[in-house]
Amino acid sequence: MPEIKDLDSEKVPTIEEADDTVMKVIFTMSKTAWKRLGEIALNRETSRAELVREAIKQYVEKLEKPEEQNPKIPDRKINRILDECTKDDGEGFEIDGEDGFIAKMTEKRLKLKDLTPQQFERVLEKLEVGYAGYWSSPDVDEWVERFEPLEPTDEQLEKIRAIAEESEETVEE
Repeated sequence: MPEIKDLDSEKVPTIEEADDTVMKVIFTMSKTAWKRLGEIALNRETSRAELVREAIKQYVEKLEKPEEQNPKIPDRKINRILDECTKDDGEGFEIDGEDGFIAKMTEKRLKLKDLTPQQFERVLEKLEVGYAGYWSSPDVDEWVERFEPLEPTDEQLEKIRAIAEESEETVEE
């Protein structure tokens, strides 16, 4: 087993000095996340710590991909827009209207095609929430057209279309 070092007793190594020594790290998480992590760990016959280590490893690998490097739109900017469009109760997401996602992106002259894959995945999650909040779901083509001024890539447009199509399939069942 690798040696465990306590960060309090030692200076943090630089990237050049870094090795595979296991470091003791303390962080906080919600009680709900802690319980959920415990359930998953139990089902996979592993520890919470191992799940967290693997999740961090996978996340860092994603961030190291070339398309995630030097994003054209800083994360803080897209996160601010997503937060501003998330309803106060956290249960909804405003897509249309003057305070909606499309208007805010247009106002700031931001384009969907300039988002990194990870940023776009966060946007898609919010769009799914927003779409589910419509009283009357828009026509699929009408829905897709709303995003065309934001210049999505063909792949992004297909994912946006899929939100409406999947919703239609659920309603039909």
